Amino acid sequence: MKITRFLLRDFITKGELFHLARVKIFSTDDISLHNHDYAEIFWIEHGNGTHLINGLNTPLNTGDIIMMRPDDLHTFSSNRQGITMMNLAFPFKTVQYFKKRYFPESEDFFWKKGDLPYQATLDETILRSITHLAEKMWKHQDSAIYLDSFLLSLFKLLLPTENQPDNQDIPAWLNNAIQLFPAQPDLFRLGARGFASICGRNIDYVNRTVRKCYDKTLSTLVTELRMQFAARQLAITNAPIKSICHDCGFNNLGHFYKQFQTIYQQTPSQYREQHQRMS
Repeated sequence: MKITRFLLRDFITKGELFHLARVKIFSTDDISLHNHDYAEIFWIEHGNGTHLINGLNTPLNTGDIIMMRPDDLHTFSSNRQGITMMNLAFPFKTVQYFKKRYFPESEDFFWKKGDLPYQATLDETILRSITHLAEKMWKHQDSAIYLDSFLLSLFKLLLPTENQPDNQDIPAWLNNAIQLFPAQPDLFRLGARGFASICGRNIDYVNRTVRKCYDKTLSTLVTELRMQFAARQLAITNAPIKSICHDCGFNNLGHFYKQFQTIYQQTPSQYREQHQRMS
C-alpha cells in the first residue's frame, strides 16, 4: 500500500495556524495510508469502524478521541454507514510548547510511548462539549488564542484528576457540566435549561440531583456559575459592567447587581476596583 506524508501547509491558507474539518469516511480509499509533519487530534462523532494504525487494527466507536504523533502511520475503514469525525491538525511545535509548560513529566497524550497513540473514550456530554468548542473556533483558524484555549480545555477535561468527582456521591456528568458551563456564556441566557443541555439529561432530573448533592436548587447553582464568570470578567477585562451583565444572560442591570452582591458582598464596581488595583 502506498504511503503518503501529509504536510500541514497543504491544508491551511496564508495566515492560518491550524486546520479543522469534519469528514466522513467509508473505506481506506477515502484517506490513504499516511503520516504527517504535524500533530493531529480526531474524535468520532458518529459511527464505528477500524483504525489501521502502525500495522495494528484497533476498533473505533462514537466518542473515541485519538492524539496522533507525526510519525504514526494510519488510515481508516468503516461499514456502509461510515464514520463521521472531527479532525484538528496543528504545528507540532505547539505540542512541544505545551509539554514544556504544562506536562514536563508526562508520558501521556502526544507523549505516549509505544506502538499506539493516546486514545480515550468520551461520554456523550463531554463529546458534545468538545465538538461545541471546536465549532466555535472554526472561523478563527488564524488565531493562536483559539487554538491554545481549545487545547487547554481538552487537556483539562482528559486529565484523570479532572474526570473524578471531588465527592464520589456527585455523578461525573454533573461535575463535568459545572466545569464546562462557565466556559460557554452563550448558554447563560437559557439559564437552567442551558445547564441541563450540557448534562444531557431532563431538567427535572438535573434539579433533583443538584438538590441532593449540593442542597441547593439548580437555579441557584446556575446563578453562582454565572456570577463566577462575571467576577472573572470584572477582574481581567475592562468590558463595561452593562456588557458583562448582558453576557451573563441578565436583562436587568439592577437584578445583576443584586445577585452579584449576594455572592461577593461587593458591587461589581467595587470588585473590579479591588482586583485590578496595582500592588
